[in-house]
Amino acid sequence: MISRVAEHCFWLARYLERAENAARVLEVNHTLLLDFHVPVEQQWKPVLIISGIHDYEKEPTAENVQEHMTWEEENPFSISSCLFWARENARIIREVISGEMWERINFYHLWAQSPAARESYDTDRHEFYAQVRRINQLVHGIADATMSHGEAWEFFKLGTYLERASQTARIMDVKYHTLLPKVEDVGTPTDNAHWVAILMSCSGYEPFHKKPRPNPIDPAMAVAEFLIFDEQFPRSIRRCVWECEGAAAAAAGNPVGREPTVAETEIGELLTWLDRRTIADIVHDGMHETLTHVVDSVHRIGEAVHASFFAAEVKPPPRAAQPQSLAGMSQSQS
Repeated sequence: MISRVAEHCFWLARYLERAENAARVLEVNHTLLLDFHVPVEQQWKPVLIISGIHDYEKEPTAENVQEHMTWEEENPFSISSCLFWARENARIIREVISGEMWERINFYHLWAQSPAARESYDTDRHEFYAQVRRINQLVHGIADATMSHGEAWEFFKLGTYLERASQTARIMDVKYHTLLPKVEDVGTPTDNAHWVAILMSCSGYEPFHKKPRPNPIDPAMAVAEFLIFDEQFPRSIRRCVWECEGAAAAAAGNPVGREPTVAETEIGELLTWLDRRTIADIVHDGMHETLTHVVDSVHRIGEAVHASFFAAEVKPPPRAAQPQSLAGMSQSQS
């Protein structure tokens, strides 16, 4: 596969995921503030920090932040920008993705630019954000059912799960520290509401409550363990990294004796690092330190994916040295 095509598949998935994550976080934050009192400085600024926006110049009020994270074209993390760039990546590789997939991505890009979308945003904020969430979910369903599950599909999966791992870690880190109640509030309805908000921001509320737990556990630790380690939840950090490992290996091919790419090595190191820890270890070492390590590792993996697959100077990974007899046999057959 041409590296340019692979890169567009990768970033198409990442932009779709970012749009859905932004919509979910904005909606959950809006709902939380309707039901519970949260200090002004902890209300909307965390939404910006989750997206890596630390230099927002305006006052971080509800309307300012939602406008910036929904419609601002100059903000690469806004819903509008993400849908635009998802469509641009899809347009360039129309010959690779299915016609149904392109049709739906293009339709929703046009919808996001239409007066109907703005009217929905102004009159029913909940329904607007729900529609944005459905965009990504629908496109992924169409892609799974209509795309050939070859190299392009593997890069699409790699982008999806890498973005999910990053977003789950960011949401947990920012909300855990910025929205964490005072010590005397631990165990109160307000404390539980914050943890429910974290679950809902990661689309994990129902899966968390449907998962049986034989032993009672502190609610905060239970949520953290679920979002970091759960092997079945598709947005847990460990599950996302595991999916990345499989997608990267499939994208690189698997000839006998192939050395792993830099991307595969970085993914494997993060997966091993997670597997050596329990939730008790993470609480002891520090939740913030753990999640920061995950975010930094995902960033390194993204750079390694570019170096391994997309960079102009990329070369096929070297094979391990073959026995002389096998090497001679392969040459004679060629």
